[in-house]
Amino acid sequence: MVSLAVAALLVTLSVAAGAVLYYGGWERWRALTADRLVYGLPWGTLIAVALVTAFYLLAQNGLTDWGDPLTLPFVSWSYFYPLGVLTSGFAHGSPAHLVSNMTGTLAFGLVAEYAWGHYPPARRDRDSLLAGDGGWRSRPRVRIALVPAAMFGVALLTGVFSMGPGLGFSGAVFAVAGFAVVAKPRAAIGAVVGSSALDVLYQAVVNPVVTGSISAGGPSPPSWASIAFQAHMLGFAVGAVAAIALLRSRRQWLPPARLFLGTAGFGLALSLWLLVFPGEDVFYLYRAVGVIVVAVLAGLVTVAVSGSDRSIPRLLAVGWLVVLALPFALLAGVLAFSLVVSVSGLVPEVGGIAPFMALLVLAVVVLAVPAVPTALRGQDTRWSSHRNVALLGLGTVGLLLVVPGLLYGPITVDADSVTDTGEVRVGDYLVTYEEDATPGQTLLLLDVENATETTQDGLIVASESRSIWTVTERAESLAFDGEASVNVGGLGWRETVRADRTGWDVTGNESAYAVDLTVDGETTRSFATDPVQADVTIDGHRIGVVPTDDGFEVRVTRDDATVGTAAIPETNETATVGPLTVRTEADDGSTAVVVASDGTSVTVAERETYE
Repeated sequence: MVSLAVAALLVTLSVAAGAVLYYGGWERWRALTADRLVYGLPWGTLIAVALVTAFYLLAQNGLTDWGDPLTLPFVSWSYFYPLGVLTSGFAHGSPAHLVSNMTGTLAFGLVAEYAWGHYPPARRDRDSLLAGDGGWRSRPRVRIALVPAAMFGVALLTGVFSMGPGLGFSGAVFAVAGFAVVAKPRAAIGAVVGSSALDVLYQAVVNPVVTGSISAGGPSPPSWASIAFQAHMLGFAVGAVAAIALLRSRRQWLPPARLFLGTAGFGLALSLWLLVFPGEDVFYLYRAVGVIVVAVLAGLVTVAVSGSDRSIPRLLAVGWLVVLALPFALLAGVLAFSLVVSVSGLVPEVGGIAPFMALLVLAVVVLAVPAVPTALRGQDTRWSSHRNVALLGLGTVGLLLVVPGLLYGPITVDADSVTDTGEVRVGDYLVTYEEDATPGQTLLLLDVENATETTQDGLIVASESRSIWTVTERAESLAFDGEASVNVGGLGWRETVRADRTGWDVTGNESAYAVDLTVDGETTRSFATDPVQADVTIDGHRIGVVPTDDGFEVRVTRDDATVGTAAIPETNETATVGPLTVRTEADDGSTAVVVASDGTSVTVAERETYE
């Protein structure tokens, strides 16, 4: 049934494509692209997609395990782990992650590469101011090669300036999209539709039939909490500035309404408004502020491209400085206060906000500089024109996005907090399950240790040589699913560590459970709870469930003295502890431990079940 649906879909798409080509579609496309794209194809974009996909298939082992790639060694954990910084912009966490970025690259890359062109403007317009022999830069092969080079450059940029661990090509995708939406607004809006359509077509081929049922999901953060909004916005800013530079070099002007609506529409449709502040268990999405940011970006782009070359009026310059004076005074005051109380030792943790305050003060100063000559003497300068002030505003946005990454980049890791915890070691990795573990990361440029001192629970992976200390599976998720796995490795090798939780829900109390880690066929009990006593008595005896090195046992006490212990029997078998009989019973999908004495029985615990 599934193969038939896929065959029917492919036939339908082939017939539709053939009809379009037959009725003049190809001729129209060739006429449209003949002086811009070699053979009418975006070769640079195709090369970029091929190389990123090859990285997923080969370096991340997607070729052998398409649905479960190796990701940990390719994340930008710290500046002290260059491999992660260099590769994070090219690696992906799942097939859906890869496909989403590649469809976006194809759709927006076509528009961007068309705007850039495989041939110089002189070939398209002999009367152009740029007419003449441009040398090696005019060669199609060079211009094609510059396209993936630019994409990879932005991918590296987002890896270097990632605010926290980063993964994915999305920063480069947003750079390409930003370039496209500024250079060709209407075509870029069409690319938004094209990207979504390509993703649906791919899903229709690989998942032609999807089944679902009514079921509860496990505890997890909201889907938007893990989106790298900083990389997206940084990529967009870089792409927009590059497009503005291209348009200015070609003396091209675009209608302001088209540019503003195109940029704003793109930002709203592609969630450029997504501003997220993550927490331990609570995540904040500042949607309204994000929409304001998109509107401001659209305005800056519009003025930078289509604004006037005249200097801003003196009255406006003075007003602008007055507007900036208040936030400058407030931020400078907070910065001075934080430095004083931190250096004096009165409130050491306040020093952690000083770098951010300094960053904001610097941003205000940068925004104020172009208006100073005009405001003081009425003197026009090159950088006080409407267009250049807007361009400087975009540069300030980029500065605000880059500097936090520099502050978060230098991180060291100490794995002592998770050693001697039943860990397993695979290469230079340490994998363990722990609760109330103290994070082993230290931010060298931010004194926020005391302000953010928390503990974490779950499946933990640490590697001092790779600056990794992360929870790959939250304790709540493992309690819901009962199992999890994590892939560790590096270039050329990979191992999978499997975690399994088993436990008993003790009557009137918490669960007694344990977590086992298995790698290469060897199982290690990584974690076990303390003994848990049931809130029941039988003939004056109390019963508890005790995790052991390889299983669970029942402990019977009387008057705080241990009467005896016995391993929990297999289903439908019994054991004797003192005067009590312990039996494991299965009924209607559940398994319970029942203790009996003189015809009286009580249920002590039920086996945990998982989804």
